[in-house]
This record gives sequence, structure tokens and C-alpha cells, in this order.
Amino acid sequence: MGSPPARDEFDELIDRYAATIAQVYSRSGADARRVTRATFNEALYRGICALPDSSSAAVEGYLASVHAADLALGCALAAGDPSAWEEFITLYRPILYAAARAITRDESSRELADSLWADLYGIRAGAGERRSLLTYFHGRSSLAGWLRAVIARRHIDSVRAQRFDQPLDSVEAGKLAVSPDHSQSDRERSLAKVSAALRDALTVLKPRDRMRLAYYYADGLTLKEIGRLLNEREWTVSRRLKSARESARKWVERSLRSDGLSPAQIRQCYNDAIEGWSFDLAILTPPASVGMQQKPGGSFQS
Repeated sequence: MGSPPARDEFDELIDRYAATIAQVYSRSGADARRVTRATFNEALYRGICALPDSSSAAVEGYLASVHAADLALGCALAAGDPSAWEEFITLYRPILYAAARAITRDESSRELADSLWADLYGIRAGAGERRSLLTYFHGRSSLAGWLRAVIARRHIDSVRAQRFDQPLDSVEAGKLAVSPDHSQSDRERSLAKVSAALRDALTVLKPRDRMRLAYYYADGLTLKEIGRLLNEREWTVSRRLKSARESARKWVERSLRSDGLSPAQIRQCYNDAIEGWSFDLAILTPPASVGMQQKPGGSFQS
């Protein structure tokens, strides 16, 4: 997907390396995946444009070493091909989870990995066009290696966001500094404030969004299991979970600011919540009226 290349420049480059590009397409297996030459050529063009060196030697080197089969799979995935996605989920979900576990070394690894699915599938923008993160995969590394790099970048961005853009070196060195006079009673008040704000945030969410949060956080269901229950695809569940989390977070921050808390105090509230969360997850349990039944055979649609 993504924006089409400038045609004159694109055509000139494809013509110049036509023989080599034809060989890359042949060994990629793109035809078997129903990826057209035009689509594959556009992916190669994006890869060439991303090279730090635009010399002929650099382009030839890229075309000679490109992971052609992985690039073809990436093209099929970006186009939303169902069979490609079934293959991708089977082969690469374990890789994503393993990479996330290696980075976080705690229970947050599942959430980190699951947060990628919506972006990999593509968020609809403008007049309904999907924009997949996979359009940024150029085949210079294997798809598995690229995914590991993406999830590492996502983790760094998440840490920075959670710490309100605190410099990364100080985040990695330890937790947020606690004021010497920040007592246990102060922490309890922080937790009470965040709990109350989050309860309010959850009440304004749509019942179906609360249900997704309950399934994921309270019941520990996977994206696939939630998708089957709600008749949604995994990337749809991931995207809507992300949206619900962001809505809740913004509500909580507005609530804390309206209580007169400074940015530093809000950071401290979050830190206290991370260290000693006592929030009752029963609030996430949706009312029975929004319950859904799984279709026979476990089929689901979005």
C-alpha cells in the first residue's frame, strides 16, 4: 500500500535494472502469492529509495541480496491477502512473542507483541485506504529480523511515552526517582486517584470496548480467542484495544490535571500505580447484556 511512486523516476529505475529485477521476482515466489510484478516492483523501488547510497553498485548490491521471498510475503500481507495472513500468524507469532519476552522479561511481553498486529495489518486512513506498517519492510534483512527490530523500537517508544519522554538512559537506569518525603500514605492517595480516574474512564467507553479490555486484561485471553468471541479478526481486536487504551489514558490524565496535579505529580501517580497497582479489575467485567456468542466452528469476521 502507501503512496504511489513518482512515475517517471519509478519507470526509469525499473527499466534500468529490468533484468535483475526480473530475476528477483522469479526467485521470490511472488507469482504464487498473487503479488503482481507492478506491486513487487513498487516494493523494490521503496527499498532502493531507502538506501543510504544511490549509486548503481549499491542498487545492484541490494537487488542481489534482498530477501525476495520475505519481501513477496510482505507485499501479500500489506495487500491483506487472507492466506498470507494465516501463514504469517502461524510462522511469525511465536517469533514476535519470543522477541517481546527477550526485551521486557516480564508479563508485559504479550501486550507489547499484540500491540503490533493492528499496525502490521494496516490502519484505514482517508477514503478507507489501509496503510500497513509492512510497506516499510524492504527485504534488506529477513522478515523475522525486521520484526524483532520493530518490536524493539516499539518498546523504546512505549517506555518513553510512559515516562513522559524522560531521557531513555535515565529510564533504563532505574525507576522514576521518588521524593524522599513520598510516604506510603502518599502512594495510597496516588493509587486512589488513578483508580477513581480509570473507573470513570471505563464507564464512558462503549460496552464492547470494555468487553475487549476485560477479556484481555482480566481474563487473560489472547487476541485470537477474543476475535472468536466477538467475531473480529486479530488485528481488528488489536487496533480497537489500542484505541480503548488510549482513550482511557487520555481521560485519566485529564482527570488528574483537573484535580490540580502538576506534570511531576501525574508522573508520580503513574509510577505508584506501576509499582503497586491495587485496582479492582472487576470494573472491566462487561454487563451481561453485551455478551456475544461464538459462531459455530469458531468463524469470525470484521
